[in-house]
Amino acid sequence: MREMLNRLRRRIWTRAWTDEQVRKYVGEYRSVYFTYAADEETRTRAASGGSVSALLVSLLEKGEIDSAVVLETRVERGRVVPRFVSARTRQEVLQAQGSKYTAVNFPMDAFPLIQSAVGRVAVVALPCDAGILHRYRLRNPDLDAKVALVIALLCGHNSEPALTEGVCAHLGQGHGELQEFAHRRGHWRGFLQAGFADGTQVTQPFSRFSDYQNLYFFAQRKCHYCHDHMGYFCDISAGDIWSDRMRRNPVKHTALIARTPRGEQVIDEALARAVLLGQREEVREVMDGQARTLPFHFNVSARSLAGRAFRERIPDTVAERVRWNEYMVAWFVLFNERLTRSPRGRRLVLRLPRSLLKAYLILLKGLESL
Repeated sequence: MREMLNRLRRRIWTRAWTDEQVRKYVGEYRSVYFTYAADEETRTRAASGGSVSALLVSLLEKGEIDSAVVLETRVERGRVVPRFVSARTRQEVLQAQGSKYTAVNFPMDAFPLIQSAVGRVAVVALPCDAGILHRYRLRNPDLDAKVALVIALLCGHNSEPALTEGVCAHLGQGHGELQEFAHRRGHWRGFLQAGFADGTQVTQPFSRFSDYQNLYFFAQRKCHYCHDHMGYFCDISAGDIWSDRMRRNPVKHTALIARTPRGEQVIDEALARAVLLGQREEVREVMDGQARTLPFHFNVSARSLAGRAFRERIPDTVAERVRWNEYMVAWFVLFNERLTRSPRGRRLVLRLPRSLLKAYLILLKGLESL
């Protein structure tokens, strides 16, 4: 039975990606690396291998940048609040470590930090926000000269704050107000952590959050319109490696995709100085780890077609062929997101039995894998 499951897993995770699919899904790139931070402390709080933090700290310490605009989360009055900050020291970079699955307003909150930065600045952003920054830099030479490096984090979609609040409310029943929270840390799928006023520390599998997220409950509406999973408009794309091979590695790595000469230089120098440990790899290994999410995210055509059933106009920006299973996945995704737009729908979803959520997720991922 175990061998049969392993064969099924390899079949799902390993695909014969064509050159055309690589160009379409990944975009222009120069080289690919699997790396992790050489410093163990840097890896401790990281959701992945700590490579992005290690790069930023190295650039700060060498004086190649004067600050880095990064996103951190704080707990204020019992709620998880995301906030862009200008990190100027190692400690400030490490304070912002970890995945944050919650909505932000990049133009309103991050742009002022970039524009007011003194000296050279690095920026870490989601692909959609890296694209906004790219277009703004094309129109503003002064800003373009100030931005020394852009790192885009691989992203399937983001979630509304109500999901984090709902999960924290369930975890904190009887423990008082939320005091601290981390969406994801640790090896492979990882775990979430929450601390409450009575001193209780709760550690749960990340699936306690991600089951809702992967079903697109509480998803940001704008994510239906986006096809940029890999971060086309940056110097370095960075993200998790969910391939079967890397699952068995005792140290979690970060996939780094160098898109520009500057991005490639930064990574090569970090490897040469042993700031990062790792090696060059084949881009298809990254794609294997994103084998379900990557094609679905790109295929706006399926969501555009399914949107008609909900009288929601989603412009088709990619003109992809839509197979029946892709239409069904898009229909379910739109239905789930729309359901959790209302307070009543949110309460209903958060009360669903965990076993039902798991069964629903298996159905959706099975349709994606066909």
